[in-house]
Amino acid sequence: MVDMNDKKLEQTLVHKAELMQKRSSRTWSANFGMIASLGGVIIVPILLGLWCGSYLDEVLPQRFSWRLTLLFVGLVWGFFNAYCWIKIENEKIDRIGRDEDGK
Repeated sequence: MVDMNDKKLEQTLVHKAELMQKRSSRTWSANFGMIASLGGVIIVPILLGLWCGSYLDEVLPQRFSWRLTLLFVGLVWGFFNAYCWIKIENEKIDRIGRDEDGK
């Protein structure tokens, strides 16, 4: 005799397996695009900091290096941007998963 809870559990497990299969079937180009975007989110602030720092080293010389200071600022800014971007994308994925579970 099959219990209704067992039947519901089986349907839930099958549904979750189908969702996992859909998520894992993303193409390599989509994954590459996400990695490239993430790299851009990190690299652009670093390069911007280096460019501004070298300009300030020429125009406004100080006892410290503007280039190294703004490189560090760009690094922190880039990783903070990456953290925020990953957090937002993860929330979108969770929301899509919840919407698909509700179907």
